[in-house]
Amino acid sequence: METEQMTLMDAIVRNSRRKKASRAVRTPGEIEKLVDWDELVKVVEVLDKTKSGKGGRPPISFKKKLKMLFLQSTFNLSDEELEDSLIDRLSFQQFVGPGYDEEIPDFTTVWHFKEALVKHGLMDKIFASIDGQIERRGLILKKGTMVDAVILPSGNRPLSGKKRGELEKEPSSRIDTEARSTKKNGKKHFGYKGHIGVDVESKIIRKRAFTPANEHDRSEFENLISGDEKSVWGDKAYPKDAEKRAARELGIYYGVLDKGRRGRKLSNRQQKRNRQRSKVRAAVEHPFAFMKKKLKVSTMAAKNKLRNALRFDMSCIVYNVLRTSFLIKRNARLPNCA
Repeated sequence: METEQMTLMDAIVRNSRRKKASRAVRTPGEIEKLVDWDELVKVVEVLDKTKSGKGGRPPISFKKKLKMLFLQSTFNLSDEELEDSLIDRLSFQQFVGPGYDEEIPDFTTVWHFKEALVKHGLMDKIFASIDGQIERRGLILKKGTMVDAVILPSGNRPLSGKKRGELEKEPSSRIDTEARSTKKNGKKHFGYKGHIGVDVESKIIRKRAFTPANEHDRSEFENLISGDEKSVWGDKAYPKDAEKRAARELGIYYGVLDKGRRGRKLSNRQQKRNRQRSKVRAAVEHPFAFMKKKLKVSTMAAKNKLRNALRFDMSCIVYNVLRTSFLIKRNARLPNCA
């Protein structure tokens, strides 16, 4: 009887008079179609503790945990809000996939899962898996990589030198001691910095890094380059003569903006070249704008770098999946495209 009732509910949802599905319905459906969950499960199977043979309640599958993590990052939900949404939203239940006679996972499920991912350093492998899935679709053209960084404010207050010294002796899990202060355009900031290397044509994030805010943008430059691109692009924070020479030796176009020096202004030719390069480089800001507006990534609220890095990593992953969905739809509308 319960199965029949839920089937009826599905029919009601499908036949709703609303011509356009809500984001809560539409977005999980897009993610479901594009992600190879079995491949991701293989990445996280190292966390499996059920082989010990102990009895007890059957564990929640890794596939469901991964989907919960995607939902949380897509809709900017706390662990508790994720649990409530799974209870209230049929679209979320359908995406995660619990049977209608199964109990909804509570908020501690995703919390423990995230802690395990951080402890075992699996986010790099999860990101690489998604990146590989996108590349196999032929969407990453590798004509160039744009690099950029954004300051992500901490939800915690800056620490005084005295307080930081006290916490080094007696650490507290409730206080973030890894966020750092920096100054940009004369304004002070406290928190972290997210770095990305983005494919020029597709705007897919190919590389990412996460550091305290006081790290210079250029510190992660080499880690944001994939090595198979034909050009690199960046703003005035990135130019370095050694890297420019190395790029030329490899036949890679160096599109990083020229920067004037004390007593040596840019020539008219350099200024013109910067304007031309800026038109290409500006596209790198699209992923950050999407994360801020759609994924609501504005403040790093966790109490340490690794947990905040996981949130940034998942934001990059969700952005890539939804960007892939957009590219597939766009290409389908183009002439001579299947």
